[in-house]
Amino acid sequence: MPDMDLPIAVAATTYVGASPEEVENLISKPLEEGLGSIANVDTITSVSAANMSMVVLQFVDGTDIDMAAVDMRDKLDQIESTLPDGANEPMVIKMDINAIPIMLGVKAENMDLNALNEMLDENVVNRLERIEGVASVDLTGGIEREIRVTIDPAKLAGYGLTTNTISGILAAENMNLPSGDLAQGDTTVSIRTIGEFKSLQDIQNLPIPTATGAVVHLSDVARVEEVEADRSSFMYMNGERGILISVDKQSTANLVKVSDALKAEIEDLQEDFPELEIYMLTDTAEYIELSLSNITETAFLAAVIAFFVLFLFLKNAITAGIIAVSIPTSIMATFGLMYVTGINMNMISMGGVAIGIGMLVDNSVVVLDSIYQYYERGYSATEAAEIGAREVSMAITASTLTTVAVFVPLAMQGGTTGAMMQNLSFTIVYALVASVVVALTFVPMACGLLLKREVKTFSWKNVRFLSFLDHWDAAIDMLSRKYELVLKWALSHRKKTVITVVVVFILSLFSVPLAGIDFMATMDQGSASITVELPNGTELDTTEETALEVLYRLEQIPEAEMIYASVGSGMMSAGTNSASISMNLVDKDDRDRSTEEVCKEVEKLLADIPGAEITVSSSNSAMGSMASADVTMNVYGYDSKTLVAVEKELVPYLEEIPGLSKVEGSTGDTVPEAMITIDRGKASQYGITTASVAGALNTAISGSTATEYKVDGTEIDVVLRYDTEQVNYLTDLKDLTVTSAMGTQVPLGNFATISMGETATTIMRENQKNYITINADAGDLSGGEAQELVEDAMAEFELPDGCYYEFGGMTEMMNESFQKLGLAMVVAVLLVYMIMASQFESLRYPFIVMFSMPLAITGAILGLLITGNTITMPAMMGFVMLVGMVVNNGIVLVDYTNQLMDRGMNCYDALTSAGPRRLRPILMTTLTTVLGMVPMALATSEGSEMMQALAIGVIFGLTLSTVVTLVFIPVLYMWMNERRRKANAKRTAKRIAKNAKLHAEELAQERAAKA
Repeated sequence: MPDMDLPIAVAATTYVGASPEEVENLISKPLEEGLGSIANVDTITSVSAANMSMVVLQFVDGTDIDMAAVDMRDKLDQIESTLPDGANEPMVIKMDINAIPIMLGVKAENMDLNALNEMLDENVVNRLERIEGVASVDLTGGIEREIRVTIDPAKLAGYGLTTNTISGILAAENMNLPSGDLAQGDTTVSIRTIGEFKSLQDIQNLPIPTATGAVVHLSDVARVEEVEADRSSFMYMNGERGILISVDKQSTANLVKVSDALKAEIEDLQEDFPELEIYMLTDTAEYIELSLSNITETAFLAAVIAFFVLFLFLKNAITAGIIAVSIPTSIMATFGLMYVTGINMNMISMGGVAIGIGMLVDNSVVVLDSIYQYYERGYSATEAAEIGAREVSMAITASTLTTVAVFVPLAMQGGTTGAMMQNLSFTIVYALVASVVVALTFVPMACGLLLKREVKTFSWKNVRFLSFLDHWDAAIDMLSRKYELVLKWALSHRKKTVITVVVVFILSLFSVPLAGIDFMATMDQGSASITVELPNGTELDTTEETALEVLYRLEQIPEAEMIYASVGSGMMSAGTNSASISMNLVDKDDRDRSTEEVCKEVEKLLADIPGAEITVSSSNSAMGSMASADVTMNVYGYDSKTLVAVEKELVPYLEEIPGLSKVEGSTGDTVPEAMITIDRGKASQYGITTASVAGALNTAISGSTATEYKVDGTEIDVVLRYDTEQVNYLTDLKDLTVTSAMGTQVPLGNFATISMGETATTIMRENQKNYITINADAGDLSGGEAQELVEDAMAEFELPDGCYYEFGGMTEMMNESFQKLGLAMVVAVLLVYMIMASQFESLRYPFIVMFSMPLAITGAILGLLITGNTITMPAMMGFVMLVGMVVNNGIVLVDYTNQLMDRGMNCYDALTSAGPRRLRPILMTTLTTVLGMVPMALATSEGSEMMQALAIGVIFGLTLSTVVTLVFIPVLYMWMNERRRKANAKRTAKRIAKNAKLHAEELAQERAAKA
């Protein structure tokens, strides 16, 4: 993908132990209000989930995201003091569409996960972080150790101690502190007080003073031991446990270079640590390199096809060779301009190069034809090159401008899709500009040096494998004669011709709704994702068992090369009820089925796993990390509870729409929640506050980190908690004691009640309004068809007062992009018209030429329908390209007709002469463009899917427009010429009649004077 500096930044923080409602009210809303005052903010979106908050700021296009991030950090410094004490410091993250991390999987046969985690942390992470372009390296799935201090509540109460007292003493004793400097003779000695724990025994023997003045050791009231920390996730690779390494690149780094350096470092690591097995799980760079290689091959094949097309028409190896050499010369010049303007070689820009190859030769062909005409008249090669190039220089410059003009509005688009269009537009513009320069410099120079009269002409009859050239010439001559007959018939039956073209145009319009509309074409990246969701609250061990069953069944997929799974916590929730499984397939050339077909088999294999909701999808979107469901709809309101109720009704309602599948809401099933309601009257009698109750509950259930124990350079958390066997059920909480103001232990049940309720898993807001998201897959429907079905259904669905819906995600991007492309097409049409008007110095002739545009667009849509493709954003870009491309043939035909009429021919003779004479160059330029795009249209390799629709649209549109140009444009020309002639005749007759009348009046006046 091209480099896209998205004006999006995220402020994220955690608040352990808080419900989504608490996170929304205490963190998300204050962050929204504070960050909303930053300049150039377009949209603020927040997601509040259990324990965490994420606020996303999207800035207006053109905003410097680096400066915006600085403003966000400054504002967060001001807001931080208003956040609750338990909330961590918010961090700022800049979004990058290309910032998909590279995932590595590591396992070792004779090493447990704890040892493996420590080894990777000490020996591998630092080496990976030193790689140029790597921003951070994270480990997931390893086993960590902790010092667990298991409190005995009875003993603690017997000594009159509290957990807060124990936690405070642990933190105060475990530290080394500077104590100043002391003069020792002529030397100053720094004094340090050493108190850090050196061993587990130091913690166990920690003295704890009691209220009576006695001193007990920590081991007298608690059990101190080094244990494995509670795990929230597991990592599996091909059925075995391992550790996941996530490597994030710097935003300015080149992904391919980082990937290559990472692969080299992995080879060195495996040599240094042979016990490790390191796998590259996800590597977008490999797909990008393969796609670029395939696109480059397509471009090379297009150049070869263009050469042979020219060779067929010119039948001269020297002249065809000159034009063939101009192709790589123009391409190298294009690469130079791309380098100067900072455009990288990516799938979009290289697609632009491949598209531009077919158009590169047009200018060179015109210049060569002009030079060769003078050369055949007897001029020397040098003179012919100079005069011929000068004669057509203005013509090819003007014709190139009509094509360049359509890319100007495309390049001026903003947003994410605008960045893609800019890469394609500028690349093609550079190619066209380079072709003009090469045509006016290299081609004349090469002709002056290589055109020699003494060169003998081959007799193609003596070369068997080239004898078909004679047949080719005969076919072209016959085509020219047939075309002349058709043209004469059309000029003699203008009404029938116009009616025929209009009928064809109207019929072609019916193909527009049939073709369907999608944002981007799907791309087979050979990767499938399986999401396993169990009922909320499911324990991690149960989720792991279900995930292992899924992994076992996936072994039946023959195309699977690597299967890895992450079981447990994710970014947006505690996640003990979910698992994410990824399956990498073998290369596309090594399998008979597409990723989509494999996903359908996986769905059947996993359909009967009880109690699990399993979703299977292919990673096939051209938008990378920005991919989402086919249809995304946001429902807005001001009450999250009302929106949750709307979701429960709306999801089953939309599931009834034929063609839609996997309809899901963003809140999903509610999560069970236990609420501790404190009787403030009773609690005040004991001097117990809400904060002390929450602290006691947190220590008893989750544990609280009091300090960190350093051993061998590693920091291990020292965690205080109650014995888990004493707090297994909600009823156990009633017996949990809380220290009163007098130091006595009071059971929770004496002043509080426990009730069960439900809460949403996530609460989302946009611009101060709550909203929910409904996602659905369109299946065999296009995105546009699915959107239309949803709109029809929503017209009959009654939303509560204050609620409304809008499309979002890919649907929103598709609508916005198509609107921008539609506007760009209108601007392009106006620019092309103005350029042609200045070229012809007339408003009439450009109007005639532009009649080739509508049928070119409908022809492109018809081509997409015939080939089974939908109208995508690249296809729309192809439609805009056609606006500038299809007029070139019309310009050539109309311009030559004008020249013949200036020489004294009547309109009919000029048209019947101009058409056959310009047939060969029109066919030559059209075929080089059309056949140059055939490899791209037929390509089935990785990365070729994105630009296929564009190539198909241009091929069909340009082909149909060429037929229209050769037949319909002359008919319109003659019709307008006759209207102009009749209008001139009427004006002449009126002028003659007026003059005759004036003359008669003058005679009458003279006679009257004489009388």
